[in-house]
Amino acid sequence: MKIEDLDSNFKREESSTDLNYRKIKDTEAKIEGLCPNIWQRLPDAVLREINRPEFTALARYTSGGVLRFQTDTRILGLCMELLEPDFMMSHMPLTGSAGMDVFVNGSYAATFRAELGVNEVKGEIPLSGRKSEITVYLPLYNGVKEFYLGISESACIWRPLEHKVREPIIFYGSSITQGGCASRTSNTYPALVTRWLDAGMYCLGFSGNARGDLPIARYIAGLPAKYLVYDYDYNAPDAAFLKGTHEPFLECILSHNPALPVIVMSRPNPEFKTEELQSRERRQIVRETVLKCREKGYQVEFLDGAKLFGEESRECCTVDGIHPNDLGFYRIAQRVFEKIHAFIF
Repeated sequence: MKIEDLDSNFKREESSTDLNYRKIKDTEAKIEGLCPNIWQRLPDAVLREINRPEFTALARYTSGGVLRFQTDTRILGLCMELLEPDFMMSHMPLTGSAGMDVFVNGSYAATFRAELGVNEVKGEIPLSGRKSEITVYLPLYNGVKEFYLGISESACIWRPLEHKVREPIIFYGSSITQGGCASRTSNTYPALVTRWLDAGMYCLGFSGNARGDLPIARYIAGLPAKYLVYDYDYNAPDAAFLKGTHEPFLECILSHNPALPVIVMSRPNPEFKTEELQSRERRQIVRETVLKCREKGYQVEFLDGAKLFGEESRECCTVDGIHPNDLGFYRIAQRVFEKIHAFIF
C-alpha cells in the first residue's frame, strides 16, 4: 500500500490540459548560475584542467541553477529531463536531489520531483492569467538534459525582471555549499541568501571535491560578482593540505578583483564528533588567510563555522553530524545574509 492510498493529500494531480510546450532555449526565459548554452556549472576548459572524472560529473549537477521568466499563461506546465535516472541518497529526499521548486511572484508555489529510477520531472501550476514572475530552482544532485515550458493558447513568455542586486553572489565550497542535504532545491543556504537579497548566484559547491583547485579560482576571477562566500575547509584531506591551498586560491581571485568583498567561513561544526582538536587547527589556518588578506588591503571577513548553527538545539541542524538539514541551512543563511546585507545596503 502507498501513502497516497492512506492520505489523499500526498496524491499528485494529473492534468489533461492542452498546453503548447517549447524548449527553454527557444523562449526569452533566463537560465542563471550555469555556463551559457550548456547545462553545467563550469566550462569544459576548466574541467579539462582539473581532470578528475568525479569532479566533471559534479559540475554537470545543476545546484544553484535557476530558471526565471514572466508569463501570462493560466496554466504553467514544466517538464524537465534529467541527465540520469534519479538515485536514492541515504540522507537526502528526492525533492532536493532531483526535484524543482517553483516560486510565483516571490512566493513558494510547488515542488515537483522525479520518481526513483526515472529521468523526467513534470508538473503543472494554475496561474492568474496576468503577467507573473516565475522562478524555478533546479536539481542539486542531478543534471538537466532538457527543459520544456508549457503555456496555454495565446499566452507568452517574457524575460524576467532585473534583480535588485544586479551582480551575482558567488559561493565556493563543499557538499554543504552544493546543497547536501536540503529537502528542497530552494532551501540551500546559497538559495536562501540570494532570494532574501534578490540577487543571482553561482553555486560552486562540489561534494567531496572542493580542494582549492586553482583553475576554479581563475574562473571565479573572471565572473561578475557582488560578493564571494569562500567556504573551503571540509574537503581538504588534512590541515597541511588546507594550509597549502586555502590562501593561494583566494589570493588568485583577489589579485584580479581587489575590491571584491569576501566572507571566509570555516566548517560548520556541531561539536559532537571527535574532531574538535583538528577543527581548531583548521579554523586557525582559515583565520590566518583572513589576516594576511586584510594586511594586503582586501575586504575579507571571517565567519566562524563553529557558531553557524547557534546554541539552541544545534544537534537538530544536520542529518548525519556533517550535512545540514533545512534548519541547519536556514541558520547558516541567516549569518551569511546579515554580513552581506550590511555591506551592500
